[in-house]
Amino acid sequence: MMNRSFSRRDFLKLVGYTSTAAALWGCAPRSASPTFTPVQAPSNSEDEFIAAALRRITLGPLPEEIAHAKRIGFKAFVEEQLAPQTLDDSALVQRLEHLTVLDMPASELVALEKRSRPVTELVQATLLRAVYSRRQLYELMVNFWSDHFNIYVLKTKDRFLKVVDDREVIRPNALGSFRELLSASMHSPAMLIYLDNASSTKDGPTENYSRELMELHTLGVNGGYSQTDVVEVARALTGWSVTLPRNGGEIGKFIFHEHTHDNQAKQILGVDFPAGQGIQDGEQLVDLLASHPSTADHISYKLVRRFVSDSPPPALVSQASSAFQTSRGDITAVLRVILFSDEFRASLGLKLKRPFEYFVSALRQTNADAALNGASSKMLRQMGQTPFFWPSPNGYPDTATEWLNSNDLMARWNFALGLAVNAFPDTQIDWEELAGSTSHAEILDTLSLRLLGNILEEDIRQYMLEQASMITGMDPAFSIGALLLASPYFQYR
Repeated sequence: MMNRSFSRRDFLKLVGYTSTAAALWGCAPRSASPTFTPVQAPSNSEDEFIAAALRRITLGPLPEEIAHAKRIGFKAFVEEQLAPQTLDDSALVQRLEHLTVLDMPASELVALEKRSRPVTELVQATLLRAVYSRRQLYELMVNFWSDHFNIYVLKTKDRFLKVVDDREVIRPNALGSFRELLSASMHSPAMLIYLDNASSTKDGPTENYSRELMELHTLGVNGGYSQTDVVEVARALTGWSVTLPRNGGEIGKFIFHEHTHDNQAKQILGVDFPAGQGIQDGEQLVDLLASHPSTADHISYKLVRRFVSDSPPPALVSQASSAFQTSRGDITAVLRVILFSDEFRASLGLKLKRPFEYFVSALRQTNADAALNGASSKMLRQMGQTPFFWPSPNGYPDTATEWLNSNDLMARWNFALGLAVNAFPDTQIDWEELAGSTSHAEILDTLSLRLLGNILEEDIRQYMLEQASMITGMDPAFSIGALLLASPYFQYR
């Protein structure tokens, strides 16, 4: 195995690494180097389409996944992924066994001696699931909904309540009914704490959650609601709170306080909410928001943006919205419309991976043995997308413009280099097994097929061979692997 220690002297031999990576991105003045432009994935071959499509609907396809999809066809592969409970994930379960906080109730989580442990183990579990789960489309949707219903894990009691939210709200509903997912989120103690609804009463209603519920979670910023609707929703959700030591019951459970609820009549989005309904005000609100056409449009727009383009095609958004409304919010029905569309096929290879996607795909496609409890996950923090660490309720950005600047690219390149040379004690790669040769040209072609799905175009290929040949005294798989992982050809999907 090419896993010997990598010294400072070895790093100095890679002085040209950053400039080469920059040149590949077209952001360095090198007259002899090519300039990168995202290239549409070939669609004239079904095998080529499948390889490119799996880069979009997984967090980095494994060779066996690509081979399986080619055998059964893309649609059949998607259908398997849309029924995650049918896919054996026992290997992942073994990797999670030592993370005991994942199944703890809130009362046990809050009593842990090490207060940082719930956050640490939740983040580690999220990364392990993304890297090692066979249920890849499911994990992508868990990631999507975790952003959509974002909760900043470092806010007060959400340090332990987010563990419960992840387990009982996001994961059970990621490929189910949007109405059930919305209801679970509205009853989530973590959400009620995060957006301050737990302290909202008839004498002091808070509008923070009511505004984000409509603007971010359902209708969208242009969804047709008014400031009056914000106020009325806040009134409808007064008394929706969380059990704490001072108000009795098991800590961290949803509770409705009848005595602090505004029981007067309300009108929301033109719909009457009769007086005296109590908790039913909130339940009626769930149905109203989940079934509203603006919610269908908003969710469909975000899903098309995630799976197709930073500028979602209006016609596809409209088709997805129709499927949302016809199916009464069946998330899988909406995904079928998107993933089987011509627009999806035409977009392959053109969407930048966010740091989380880049990090996970690098580990998956290099077959890394990763514990993800140390240096490698710290690199993800430097790239700016540690799960659950986004403080604002809008979730991590989902467009390339938010992730492409010199600092972000440098963090990605540093991660690629560290991963390639096995510099992270918690993550190791067997490059000898991946590369299988000592010839620079053969290593480049083998790793290109593994990481990119194709052999590089000849001018790019020759340029990378020239740069790799300048680095001597170390395994060529290290330098070639680092350059491929840092290149835009790996970082677009």
